[in-house]
Amino acid sequence: MRKAVFAGSFYPSNGEAIISFFKNVKCLTPKKDAVAAIVPHAGYIYSGKTAFKTLCSVNIPETVVVFCPNHRGLGWHLAVSSEDRWETPLGDVEVDVELSREIAEFKYAKLDDVAHLYEHSLEVQLPILKILKPDAKIVAVSVATYNTSLLRDFAIHIAEKTKNKDVLFVASSDMSHYVPADYAKKMDFMVIEALKKLDADTAFEVVEKYDISMCGILPAYIAVNIAKIKGAQKGEVIEYTNSGEATGDFNNVVAYLGMIFV
Repeated sequence: MRKAVFAGSFYPSNGEAIISFFKNVKCLTPKKDAVAAIVPHAGYIYSGKTAFKTLCSVNIPETVVVFCPNHRGLGWHLAVSSEDRWETPLGDVEVDVELSREIAEFKYAKLDDVAHLYEHSLEVQLPILKILKPDAKIVAVSVATYNTSLLRDFAIHIAEKTKNKDVLFVASSDMSHYVPADYAKKMDFMVIEALKKLDADTAFEVVEKYDISMCGILPAYIAVNIAKIKGAQKGEVIEYTNSGEATGDFNNVVAYLGMIFV
């Protein structure tokens, strides 16, 4: 079992406190059938409600594949967790072990838990999933290669392995880091406009060209490619915000996006 390393830091270590934190979040009604989503992964006080609002606005199926960046540079560059459960303060989240193994069959992927040892960006999504879909099973994938050709092939592989399953694909990503809020919004919305059109390549190119510090562009690239293969028509912004809303400092923010692909 993968332990809840960041309970008590990025989010409360008490399950009731987590539920209480999200109790006033307003979700879309009716919920939408989405193929994929992008959600932020900072501490809950900064971005948790955006992540919750995004995921509570869609119908969550029995299986959720979560792609996260690799902030610490550990482990393999396409690392699928081999654990059978992930611990949360609300109870363990089970893993779809069979699908994890099938996804890890991709030539450049591996079952590797080292990449997930100290990675917060996937872990913080799990208490939210536990609240919204207690019986959901996950597949946990850490992404750390900038080879877009390889990532496109990985997306095709995953789409093929899930063609007969109802799956939600979630990319964990924050947007611009440590810049003024107005600048963050200007930069981020160049990426968002491409994502709305399911144009993952342009989104990637914009991030590279303007040196936008979107830490999860790689997970987003895979998720959007899968969404397109599976028939999604557009991306819809659920919420865009930044850390200044919590700190009062809009001169040096991290920005957060909640987006779904339908």
